[in-house]
Amino acid sequence: MKARGILFLCLLFVPFLTQAGEIYGTVKGDDGKPLTGQVVQIMQIDKLIASAKTDENGYFTVTIKEIGKLKLEVVGYKDASFEVFSSNKSTRYNLLMHKAGDKWILKSL
Repeated sequence: MKARGILFLCLLFVPFLTQAGEIYGTVKGDDGKPLTGQVVQIMQIDKLIASAKTDENGYFTVTIKEIGKLKLEVVGYKDASFEVFSSNKSTRYNLLMHKAGDKWILKSL
């Protein structure tokens, strides 16, 4: 009985012990200049997980608790998204915003 109680307490606190990871990097335009003041969103399916604003160097960082495949979007650029992966470690993405016709495309530098 005592062992079950200890096991229950351990299982109860395991989710709190998992570490969150970071997704960070830069967003630049076709001209190589940083996109400043842009909102970067991390989405899982259609649910907003986290967001951040790029600084004067186009740098952003978000802390993610979810692990797996997510989507990074830049608000205000229709269809501009990039598949990212979250783990319990930090992952860097340096991205370039490119316009192709009437669509915006995010691609890795």
